Amino acid sequence: MLTVLHINAGEVWSGIEQRIFSISRLLNSKQFKIILAVSPSSSLYKKAGSYNIPLLSLKISKWKFNPVAIWKLSRFLKTHKVDILHTHRSSDHWIGVLAVRLFGLSSQCKIIRTRHNFTKIRNNYINNKLYKESTDRIIAVAEVIKRRLIDENNISENKIITIHSSIDTEKFKGVFDEKAIRKESRIAPDTIVLGMIGRLRKHKDYPNMFAALKIIIEKFKNIKLLIVGDGILELQLKNMVQKMELSNHVIFAGKREDILEILSGIDIFALSSSVEGSPAVIKEALIMEKPVISTNAGGIPEIIQNGITGVLVSSHNPEALAEAVLNIINNRDKALEMARKGKQVIINEFSETRLAELTAEVYQGHG
Repeated sequence: MLTVLHINAGEVWSGIEQRIFSISRLLNSKQFKIILAVSPSSSLYKKAGSYNIPLLSLKISKWKFNPVAIWKLSRFLKTHKVDILHTHRSSDHWIGVLAVRLFGLSSQCKIIRTRHNFTKIRNNYINNKLYKESTDRIIAVAEVIKRRLIDENNISENKIITIHSSIDTEKFKGVFDEKAIRKESRIAPDTIVLGMIGRLRKHKDYPNMFAALKIIIEKFKNIKLLIVGDGILELQLKNMVQKMELSNHVIFAGKREDILEILSGIDIFALSSSVEGSPAVIKEALIMEKPVISTNAGGIPEIIQNGITGVLVSSHNPEALAEAVLNIINNRDKALEMARKGKQVIINEFSETRLAELTAEVYQGHG
């Protein structure tokens, strides 16, 4: 049996945490013992505990060289004879590498890093040591991320494998109350609801969608933009909506747990990001057969085939985004057909089972 320890510095629930949770839940078996080293105050810690996934309470600050965390992790790796340390963010990657290297555990414990986003890695001595010498395997969540690591950071192609993030397709087979969010938000049955789900962060580029909405309502006024999520930009974005005189068309629903009911209640799903990896929320919208309009950022074109399973537009282009929304509104039959085709792609290529199988192959190759 291989012992695999996932270490993650994240406190909130995002696509990264969902991926870790899926792998841990599906691979804990006679073949693998999966343990999570995460903050006790994190959403992942609480959810994993409810599924009896083994946990190590490890608070990781943004300081990459936290000596307490490094020492605690090294002791755990040695005591529990961990075969593979799987890292996910910059800070936990550094702490993991130092815990293994400084305490002479390199022959026992191999290091895997998943690159979840398209952000650039600076080409310098320290990063070269981290990725090229101190990391045994890199998993990219999109092919475009893999190509960037090869082309810009000169990392060997043989060291990197692409494994897209996935969703639990089984949980979408229930019956959901599509009227609930409309009733709660006082949205009329005939109003088109354009949904966005995600953290209120800069890379999601909500101002791009606001600018597009301004164009849309000049031609089609019976539309509401429903934003689900919270984040550091919440107040700034609300002020922006007010200044742009869009308050009657934008609803901030905050952080929600009833995402499936919300997806069932919208008409169109949109993503206006400038940077992305392999966003799970697009897959969730498609599995619910919702027409998807998105920017072509990061690995999104690897999920959506433009004009076949959804609509892609360039980033920072509100005019194109507005035109795409209006075309979907005016061509509902075609939009729903694209959504149905998209659903089949997600079922066939982006299931949790597929993610677990491919990840297990990586572990077996380094155990």
